[in-house]
Amino acid sequence: MNDGMLTSQGPTSKQASLALSFWAMIAVLMTVYIGGYMNGLFDSMRIDEHFRDVSMFGIIAILSMVAIQIGATAYAVLPVATFAGVALLCVHQPEPLLRYLILAAALFAIGMYGMVTSRNAVRVLMSIELMLNAVNINLVAFSRYCDTHATGQVFAIFILTVAAAEAAVGLGIVLAIYRNESTVDMERFNSLKW
Repeated sequence: MNDGMLTSQGPTSKQASLALSFWAMIAVLMTVYIGGYMNGLFDSMRIDEHFRDVSMFGIIAILSMVAIQIGATAYAVLPVATFAGVALLCVHQPEPLLRYLILAAALFAIGMYGMVTSRNAVRVLMSIELMLNAVNINLVAFSRYCDTHATGQVFAIFILTVAAAEAAVGLGIVLAIYRNESTVDMERFNSLKW
């Protein structure tokens, strides 16, 4: 039983065709919604304008769960559903600040997922960099829309320098460990244990 997870053999032709069908369905659904062709349907169902994006987000979530249940791989479905959901939440936002915050939240979530699930030390460092860039987007956006001074930009530049130093030191440590252990798998690093 596959349970939507990617196996070592890779996806079968049925899983690949289901994923392509899901991608096409999401593309058509997004085009129809952003084009305003679903407004009549929402009006007839008496759904308020402020809840239409959330309703579409729920429809995409339900479609992705159905696609996974009928055999598509989760690794093929979830990134497309996540991108479509973030795009939906960003497109019709009246406040520009919310668009930046949603983008930063998505980047931070991707970085957190990569940091928690990956055992490769280089991927963990890249995930930390994504999380730091999400914080930079938040700082610059709040500084642009809520602050009269350039405090957010100053902190963003400070975080960029800290991130560069962290990447240099982290990659140096990973390279030294790779030379000694011949692996970058973080669960095999035991040289610092007592």
